[in-house]
Amino acid sequence: EALEIVTGKRQLDASAILDYFHPLIVWLEKENNKTKEHIGWVRGE
Repeated sequence: EALEIVTGKRQLDASAILDYFHPLIVWLEKENNKTKEHIGWVRGE
């Protein structure tokens, strides 16, 4: 209820922060591909 009172919405939207960091995300993806970095968990056997 407090969120709705302050923002007028019942849900949050992260699109603005994703737009802001998009250039960084693109750069990081390119750099990780260049260095063959694996991002995430390694599956156990």
